[in-house]
Amino acid sequence: MKTILIVVSGLLLFMQNATAAGEVSSKILVKDSVSWDGSAFKYGKGKPEITIQKIDISTGSEEVSLGIHCHTIPLAAYVLRGSVRVVKPSGASKLFQAGDAFIEVMNRWHTGLFLEDTELIVFYAGKKDATLSVKKDGTSPLPKACK
Repeated sequence: MKTILIVVSGLLLFMQNATAAGEVSSKILVKDSVSWDGSAFKYGKGKPEITIQKIDISTGSEEVSLGIHCHTIPLAAYVLRGSVRVVKPSGASKLFQAGDAFIEVMNRWHTGLFLEDTELIVFYAGKKDATLSVKKDGTSPLPKACK
């Protein structure tokens, strides 16, 4: 009898803590007016356009780098799986892991380093036909905004 009472009490506690069907939960993942390194970002002029991009990085057994690049529009990212270390030319860096959301640096050269398979969802808040990312590899003109 005592065992049944304990089991029923446990079930009642579980049911009190369980989410009811149809219940909605909300959590702000990141909200700020500066990027992860404290630098400012701003919205450009022109017809606004939102782009959401899923990026899958498969590392195999080696480190993968996105190469040095710059974003001339604001963006935020969410790490679905894995991790990314964002590194600026100065050596300043920050590690973001699965479940982290962050506002990326804008108009600053940087790279993303991956040591494990990673999935990112990236949200760009730009203007119509804006370039999402500019690589510093000598294949295209470099924007003056990137420092």
